[in-house]
Amino acid sequence: MAGCLSRKGNLGFGSSAASNPRGPVRGDRKGGAKVIIWSIAKTTVGDALRKKVLQIFLVVAIGLIIISLSFSQTLSFSTREGSATDIMLVKSFGLGLMAVAGWLISVVMGVSLIPQEIERRTIYTILSKPVKRYEFIIGKYLGAILTLAINVGLMGIVFIAVTVFKAWGAETGTATTSAGITEAGMQKIGVFDPNTIWGVVMIYLQFMVLSAVVLFFSVFLTPTVNFFMGLGVYIIGIMGSMTQSLASAEKANAFVKMFYKVVHIVVPNFDKFQVTNQLLHPETHITSMAKYTAQVGLYALLYTLVMMTLAVIFFERKEV
Repeated sequence: MAGCLSRKGNLGFGSSAASNPRGPVRGDRKGGAKVIIWSIAKTTVGDALRKKVLQIFLVVAIGLIIISLSFSQTLSFSTREGSATDIMLVKSFGLGLMAVAGWLISVVMGVSLIPQEIERRTIYTILSKPVKRYEFIIGKYLGAILTLAINVGLMGIVFIAVTVFKAWGAETGTATTSAGITEAGMQKIGVFDPNTIWGVVMIYLQFMVLSAVVLFFSVFLTPTVNFFMGLGVYIIGIMGSMTQSLASAEKANAFVKMFYKVVHIVVPNFDKFQVTNQLLHPETHITSMAKYTAQVGLYALLYTLVMMTLAVIFFERKEV
C-alpha cells in the first residue's frame, strides 16, 4: 500500500512534502480528503482481489449457482406440475449460497483490514504522510464495500441469468409438452422476476453493514477473535425478530426484557434483509420491494455511519 500512496508524489500532494525536512504540512494536501480516501480504497480493492481465498470463495459460489441448473434432473422436478417448484428451489439455493459466500468474503476480508497494515508496518508509512486517521478508516471501508460489490455483483449476474434460463426452459418445456397448463401457473413460473434484483441488493446491503461491524472490531481485536465475533453478530442479527419478541414478552421478567431489548437495538437486525420467502412465494410479496429495499437501505446506511464513527474514534486513540 505504501507504494500506491507514494506513486504520484505522496498521493498527488506534490514534491514539497518530500523536500520539507519537517515532514508534510497542511499545504501538501493537494486534492484533499477525497483523493486520499479514494487512493486508499483503490489499493484496498486491489489487495483484496488478489487474495486467493476470496477468489476461491467467488469461483466456488458461481460454480455451484451454475450447477443448480441440473436440479430438475437430479431431484425429479422436471414435470409440468413441478416446474414452479423447480425454479423456487434454484432461487432458494442461489440466494442462500450468495448469503454464505457474502458472509465469508466480508468477514475474511474485513478481519485483516487494519491488523494486516500493522503487521506489514505499512500503516506507519501511510500515517507519516499527510493522511488523517479518519481518511484511512473511510478509505479502507470504501475499498471493502467496493470489493464486496464486485463479488456480489458477479454472483448476482450469474444467479439472475440462471433463474431466467431455468424459468424460460420451464415455460417453453411445459408449453411444448402440454397445452393445458393454466395461465396462473405460467404467471407463477415467470421468465424474469424483477424482484430478484432487489433480493441481490438486500444481500449486498446486509454485508455492507457486517463489513462495517467487522472493520470496527479490527481496530482493537485480532483477526481470529474478530472472525468469531463477526460470526456471532451475524447469527444474533438474523434472529432479530426473535430478540424483538423476547424483548416484549409479557411473562418475562424486567431484566430479561431489558437485556433482549438492548441486544435488539445494538446488534444489527439482519432479519430485515431476509426476503427469500417473499421472492419464492409471489402471493406473500411485500407491496413494493423497491420501497422496502429503500427503507432497509436507510437503516443500513445509518447503522454503518454509527459503526464508522466508532471505528474512527477508537482508531484515533489507538497507538500505532
